Amino acid sequence: MVLSDRLKGRVLENAAEDSVVLRVVATDADVGANGEIRYSFGQAVGHSHSAFKIDPVSGEIRVTQRLDFEAAEKHELSVRASDGGGLSALCKVVVEVVDVNDNAPELVVSSFSSPLAESALPGTVVGLFVVKDRDAGDNGKVVCSLEDQPSFSLRPAYKNYYELVTASALDREERAQYVLAVTAADAGSPPLTTTQTFTVDISDVNDNAP
Repeated sequence: MVLSDRLKGRVLENAAEDSVVLRVVATDADVGANGEIRYSFGQAVGHSHSAFKIDPVSGEIRVTQRLDFEAAEKHELSVRASDGGGLSALCKVVVEVVDVNDNAPELVVSSFSSPLAESALPGTVVGLFVVKDRDAGDNGKVVCSLEDQPSFSLRPAYKNYYELVTASALDREERAQYVLAVTAADAGSPPLTTTQTFTVDISDVNDNAP
């Protein structure tokens, strides 16, 4: 019996149930029952086998449930090919799960200051937050933007952190409250976005004489 000792396949994490991943093919020079080959999974490696099934006659490996790249980037399967004469061979099958953009970015607030004194200088940090995305590659690359608002701006702090800062002088007598919308968008195709609003109340200081 001839059987590859290692095979590799790839499948999208959103592949439909019963999608074919690959086919294991063994050859046997014997004739009759001695040359009839049946396929089965060998010893399980973790819980990988529960996500797949193998056709005992064709050797096709199919998906039995929705996969999740974020939970497992690959699955290792052990396939046994057995002939009618009692001989068998094992093949290790590695199935790589391909990420799809199925997770929207997360925006987590670390600190936020409100109310904010109207005497705050330009560049005062109002909020600090981190953006996260469970997807991989471009699907997990996130950029943040602030809805057009001349009194505030958004700037990168470090790694995936951003700071919301004042961009100009404030005057409570002109405007006592700002509602700011921050949008996090990933680089997937199409991109997924998350928008969070921040309400900044401006507190009065005694800056006007009677």
